[in-house]
Amino acid sequence: MRSIKLLPGITRKVSSGATILVFVAGTFISTGCNKKDAPTPPPQGERLSGFVQNDVSTNDQGTNNGFFWSLYREGGSASITHGSGGNFAISYNNVNDVVGGKGWNPGSARTIGYNVGALSGSYNFVGIYGWTTSPLIEYYVAEKGSMTGGIYVNSVNSDGHSYSFYKSQRVNAPSIIGTATFWQYKDTWGGAPTAQNRSVNMANHINNWRNSGGQGFGNYNYQILALEAWGNKSGYINATAW
Repeated sequence: MRSIKLLPGITRKVSSGATILVFVAGTFISTGCNKKDAPTPPPQGERLSGFVQNDVSTNDQGTNNGFFWSLYREGGSASITHGSGGNFAISYNNVNDVVGGKGWNPGSARTIGYNVGALSGSYNFVGIYGWTTSPLIEYYVAEKGSMTGGIYVNSVNSDGHSYSFYKSQRVNAPSIIGTATFWQYKDTWGGAPTAQNRSVNMANHINNWRNSGGQGFGNYNYQILALEAWGNKSGYINATAW
């Protein structure tokens, strides 16, 4: 399991004001240009991140329709498309690691509604993903898939399910502030169906992490409904957060 990284963007040398368009599966993708210079989006939504192949890693972040979004990729290729509101779709192919989705920055102890409308291929995790600082903590609430490993702490009952809480430490690993040592908090249920409106009461998870995690809980950074896949995986997700 890998942690999301913040790395410098990919720079391409083009003439002033130039825009590079790539046609993939019936969709025009705009790369190497500012969002304000992007062409009129197609009906299925605006593609806001670059589509980069055969590169070591990329990280893109931004805002769309009042929501924060993030997409990290290591190896292979991945792209994110945004629909209305909190809707997004991610396609990925032969990635060593991809984690991305849509939500808020900063996060909070809100109740998050979501619907995973479509999910195909291989993945490891779908759920709520976020970070805090002071202390630096990476956290997961697995609605589909599983995020375990490390030390089992306890269980927390929320939204009609019993989640298992695990914690593990990453030493000198990539993080939102660069290479650092930090803890991961991971709550796993994993049984959520697709194409249904669901909710996650984050206050229940955060209160348990703060009281039982041993490291407390820091200041909110971003918090998204996310997919993560690692280990040469390919797939697709279309989901909405609110």
